[in-house]
Amino acid sequence: MNIELPYLIHRSAVNKWECDENGHLNVRYFFAKTHQGLTHLLAELGLTKAVLNSSNAKAKIANQHVRLHREILQGVPVTIRGGLISHDDAKLVLYSEIRHTQDDTLFTTVTTSLHIVDVDTGALRGLEIGAAVNAIDVPEVGMIRSLQPESEPDTSVAMAATLGYLETARGTVMAEECDQTEEMENYQYAGHIADAIPNFMSTIQSVEELALRSAGELGGAVIEIRVDYYAPLAPGKRFVILSGLRSFTVKTMRMSHLFFDLDTDRLVLHSQGIAVALDLKARRAVPFTDDRVARMTTRQLRLSPA
Repeated sequence: MNIELPYLIHRSAVNKWECDENGHLNVRYFFAKTHQGLTHLLAELGLTKAVLNSSNAKAKIANQHVRLHREILQGVPVTIRGGLISHDDAKLVLYSEIRHTQDDTLFTTVTTSLHIVDVDTGALRGLEIGAAVNAIDVPEVGMIRSLQPESEPDTSVAMAATLGYLETARGTVMAEECDQTEEMENYQYAGHIADAIPNFMSTIQSVEELALRSAGELGGAVIEIRVDYYAPLAPGKRFVILSGLRSFTVKTMRMSHLFFDLDTDRLVLHSQGIAVALDLKARRAVPFTDDRVARMTTRQLRLSPA
């Protein structure tokens, strides 16, 4: 039985331009809609933009865990509801669900660990939330399955390469990708990682498989994501993404993406994902081919990040 979450925090629809080559909502825009919802959820808890500004504080996401239960296709109307899991001074844990507005089909569940910090120093700033706010329990459907919390990888671009990570994206942070405090919005990181994946797939897919991908017959879908944010990127910063394959089964592969500030060699984000190959005509997951398995075996990371 579905338990309705206490706060309505976002409502929109999936536009064609928000969908990728797989024909479903791209993670960049999934994270963008979720991010908009978090602003409304904080306001419901008493932490409006005016309250944060008066305290010279801002909300900063520490990590997010996502489970994607079903694809969200073009034209679908979506509603996001959310609630508070816990509140410990300046640290909050929030939960939200994306559902079909009409029939309440569950698409995605998100658990977000968020810190309230001083704008100038980055130090934690404890603020009171509304007295009437009641905490909720995480529903079974939103529980972490495979991607458990890990310590921050102690690595550099060069060290990651020795473990088998490959450069899959390189770019520069644009001003329009940043918020009013000149830090890149969290959903933009997700977008750049989504853009990096085809470069990695080109190393484990055959020419024939890539042709099927280009023809819209074979694609992929992520079913679980964990993102840990360590440091912000500012406009003009150069970045590089290194991707690696941690493990795989007959139908799933576990990816790891290391997002670096190239000017300082600082790891700013670690994103992990469980993904499947997707038959785009039948809209179902399919086993990896023998050729793909052989390529993944040679591409697998020699060591997982610490």
